[in-house]
Amino acid sequence: MDDRELEFKAQQDSMGRFEDQSGRQGADGSLILADALTYAAGATAVITAIFDAMDAGGLTMRTGILIGAGFGLWICSQSLNNFRRLLPVWLRVVLGMRILPETFEEQSVFSRKRRMWTIVVAAILTTIIAIQFSTDDSSIMTRSGIPFHYVLWAIVALDLIVAIQWYRVIENSGRIEQRPGGW
Repeated sequence: MDDRELEFKAQQDSMGRFEDQSGRQGADGSLILADALTYAAGATAVITAIFDAMDAGGLTMRTGILIGAGFGLWICSQSLNNFRRLLPVWLRVVLGMRILPETFEEQSVFSRKRRMWTIVVAAILTTIIAIQFSTDDSSIMTRSGIPFHYVLWAIVALDLIVAIQWYRVIENSGRIEQRPGGW
Protein backbone atom coordinates (compact mmCIF):
# COMPACT_ATOMS: atom_id res chain seq x y z
CA MET A 1 0.00 0.00 0.00
CA ASP A 2 1.56 3.29 -1.05
CA ASP A 3 1.25 6.65 0.75
CA ARG A 4 -1.62 7.87 -1.42
CA GLU A 5 -3.74 4.79 -0.76
CA LEU A 6 -2.93 4.96 2.93
CA GLU A 7 -3.97 8.63 3.06
CA PHE A 8 -7.21 7.84 1.23
CA LYS A 9 -7.99 5.00 3.65
CA ALA A 10 -7.33 7.25 6.66
CA GLN A 11 -9.60 9.94 5.22
CA GLN A 12 -12.46 7.49 4.56
CA ASP A 13 -12.21 5.95 8.03
CA SER A 14 -12.21 9.29 9.81
CA MET A 15 -14.84 10.99 7.61
CA GLY A 16 -17.64 10.24 10.08
CA ARG A 17 -15.77 11.78 12.98
CA PHE A 18 -14.75 15.00 11.28
CA GLU A 19 -17.51 15.71 8.80
CA ASP A 20 -19.35 19.00 9.05
CA GLN A 21 -22.33 18.64 11.42
CA SER A 22 -23.70 22.16 11.05
CA GLY A 23 -27.38 22.61 10.28
CA ARG A 24 -28.46 19.02 10.93
CA GLN A 25 -30.71 19.72 13.92
CA GLY A 26 -32.54 22.43 12.00
CA ALA A 27 -32.88 20.10 9.01
CA ASP A 28 -34.68 17.50 11.13
CA GLY A 29 -37.10 20.06 12.60
CA SER A 30 -37.81 21.69 9.25
CA LEU A 31 -38.52 18.28 7.69
CA ILE A 32 -41.17 17.57 10.34
CA LEU A 33 -42.72 21.00 9.74
CA ALA A 34 -42.70 20.57 5.95
CA ASP A 35 -44.27 17.13 6.36
CA ALA A 36 -47.07 18.46 8.54
CA LEU A 37 -47.79 21.34 6.16
CA THR A 38 -47.69 19.03 3.14
CA TYR A 39 -50.14 16.66 4.79
CA ALA A 40 -52.46 19.54 5.77
CA ALA A 41 -52.42 21.12 2.30
CA GLY A 42 -53.22 17.76 0.69
CA ALA A 43 -56.05 17.02 3.10
CA THR A 44 -57.51 20.50 2.58
CA ALA A 45 -57.41 20.08 -1.20
CA VAL A 46 -59.19 16.71 -1.08
CA ILE A 47 -61.84 17.89 1.39
CA THR A 48 -62.50 21.03 -0.66
CA ALA A 49 -62.74 18.96 -3.84
CA ILE A 50 -65.28 16.63 -2.23
CA PHE A 51 -67.45 19.57 -1.11
CA ASP A 52 -67.13 21.21 -4.54
CA ALA A 53 -68.15 17.96 -6.24
CA MET A 54 -71.21 17.68 -3.98
CA ASP A 55 -72.19 21.29 -4.74
CA ALA A 56 -71.61 20.92 -8.49
CA GLY A 57 -73.39 17.60 -8.67
CA GLY A 58 -70.34 15.70 -9.88
CA LEU A 59 -66.67 15.87 -10.71
CA THR A 60 -65.34 18.87 -12.57
CA MET A 61 -61.90 19.63 -13.94
CA ARG A 62 -61.09 21.67 -10.82
CA THR A 63 -62.17 18.94 -8.39
CA GLY A 64 -60.16 16.40 -10.35
CA ILE A 65 -57.06 18.59 -10.17
CA LEU A 66 -57.55 19.16 -6.43
CA ILE A 67 -58.04 15.45 -5.72
CA GLY A 68 -55.02 14.49 -7.84
CA ALA A 69 -52.74 17.09 -6.26
CA GLY A 70 -54.05 16.27 -2.77
CA PHE A 71 -53.36 12.57 -3.33
CA GLY A 72 -49.88 13.48 -4.62
CA LEU A 73 -49.22 15.49 -1.45
CA TRP A 74 -50.35 12.51 0.63
CA ILE A 75 -47.81 10.34 -1.23
CA CYS A 76 -45.12 13.01 -0.64
CA SER A 77 -45.95 13.07 3.06
CA GLN A 78 -45.72 9.29 3.21
CA SER A 79 -42.39 9.40 1.39
CA LEU A 80 -40.98 11.89 3.88
CA ASN A 81 -41.84 9.38 6.64
CA ASN A 82 -40.67 6.24 4.79
CA PHE A 83 -44.34 5.24 4.47
CA ARG A 84 -44.62 4.65 8.23
CA ARG A 85 -47.95 6.44 8.52
CA LEU A 86 -49.71 3.66 6.66
CA LEU A 87 -49.99 1.89 10.02
CA PRO A 88 -51.65 3.62 12.97
CA VAL A 89 -49.33 4.85 15.75
CA TRP A 90 -50.81 2.46 18.33
CA LEU A 91 -50.07 -0.52 16.08
CA ARG A 92 -46.50 0.63 15.51
CA VAL A 93 -46.05 0.94 19.29
CA VAL A 94 -47.43 -2.58 19.83
CA LEU A 95 -45.16 -3.97 17.11
CA GLY A 96 -42.16 -2.10 18.54
CA MET A 97 -41.69 -0.10 15.36
CA ARG A 98 -40.15 3.33 15.21
CA ILE A 99 -42.59 6.26 15.42
CA LEU A 100 -40.61 9.38 14.52
CA PRO A 101 -38.83 9.81 11.18
CA GLU A 102 -35.14 9.01 11.01
CA THR A 103 -32.75 11.80 11.92
CA PHE A 104 -30.39 13.22 9.33
CA GLU A 105 -27.49 11.10 10.65
CA GLU A 106 -29.49 7.88 10.37
CA GLN A 107 -30.38 8.42 6.72
CA SER A 108 -28.36 7.28 3.74
CA VAL A 109 -27.26 9.84 1.17
CA PHE A 110 -29.94 8.48 -1.19
CA SER A 111 -32.65 8.94 1.49
CA ARG A 112 -31.51 12.49 2.18
CA LYS A 113 -31.68 13.41 -1.50
CA ARG A 114 -35.04 11.64 -1.91
CA ARG A 115 -36.49 13.69 0.91
CA MET A 116 -35.10 16.91 -0.57
CA TRP A 117 -36.63 16.18 -3.99
CA THR A 118 -39.88 15.03 -2.38
CA ILE A 119 -40.18 18.46 -0.76
CA VAL A 120 -39.63 20.09 -4.17
CA VAL A 121 -42.39 17.92 -5.68
CA ALA A 122 -44.64 18.85 -2.73
CA ALA A 123 -43.98 22.54 -3.45
CA ILE A 124 -44.99 22.02 -7.09
CA LEU A 125 -48.20 20.20 -6.12
CA THR A 126 -49.02 22.87 -3.52
CA THR A 127 -48.49 25.50 -6.24
CA ILE A 128 -51.09 23.72 -8.39
CA ILE A 129 -53.53 23.74 -5.47
CA ALA A 130 -52.80 27.42 -4.72
CA ILE A 131 -53.50 28.33 -8.34
CA GLN A 132 -56.83 26.47 -8.18
CA PHE A 133 -57.79 28.33 -5.00
CA SER A 134 -56.65 31.73 -6.33
CA THR A 135 -58.76 31.41 -9.50
CA ASP A 136 -61.85 30.57 -7.47
CA ASP A 137 -64.44 33.36 -7.44
CA SER A 138 -65.63 32.55 -3.92
CA SER A 139 -62.24 32.61 -2.24
CA ILE A 140 -61.97 30.62 0.98
CA MET A 141 -60.99 32.82 3.90
CA THR A 142 -59.13 31.84 7.03
CA ARG A 143 -60.42 32.83 10.46
CA SER A 144 -58.17 35.88 10.40
CA GLY A 145 -59.68 37.02 7.09
CA ILE A 146 -56.69 36.09 4.93
CA PRO A 147 -57.54 34.31 1.67
CA PHE A 148 -56.53 30.66 1.94
CA HIS A 149 -54.49 30.70 -1.25
CA TYR A 150 -52.05 33.08 0.50
CA VAL A 151 -51.53 30.41 3.13
CA LEU A 152 -50.85 27.89 0.38
CA TRP A 153 -48.32 30.23 -1.26
CA ALA A 154 -46.61 30.56 2.12
CA ILE A 155 -46.42 26.75 2.32
CA VAL A 156 -44.87 26.68 -1.17
CA ALA A 157 -42.25 29.22 -0.07
CA LEU A 158 -41.56 27.30 3.13
CA ASP A 159 -41.20 24.02 1.22
CA LEU A 160 -38.69 25.60 -1.14
CA ILE A 161 -36.73 27.07 1.78
CA VAL A 162 -36.63 23.64 3.45
CA ALA A 163 -35.47 22.01 0.19
CA ILE A 164 -32.67 24.59 -0.13
CA GLN A 165 -31.72 24.03 3.52
CA TRP A 166 -31.57 20.26 2.96
CA TYR A 167 -29.49 20.77 -0.18
CA ARG A 168 -26.97 22.83 1.78
CA VAL A 169 -26.82 20.37 4.67
CA ILE A 170 -26.38 17.45 2.24
CA GLU A 171 -23.56 19.30 0.50
CA ASN A 172 -21.90 20.08 3.84
CA SER A 173 -22.26 16.52 5.13
CA GLY A 174 -19.56 15.28 2.76
CA ARG A 175 -17.19 18.06 3.70
CA ILE A 176 -14.47 17.70 6.32
CA GLU A 177 -14.33 20.38 9.01
CA GLN A 178 -11.14 22.34 9.20
CA ARG A 179 -9.46 21.57 12.49
CA PRO A 180 -6.40 23.28 13.90
CA GLY A 181 -3.40 21.09 13.14
CA GLY A 182 -5.29 19.07 10.54
CA TRP A 183 -7.08 15.83 11.20
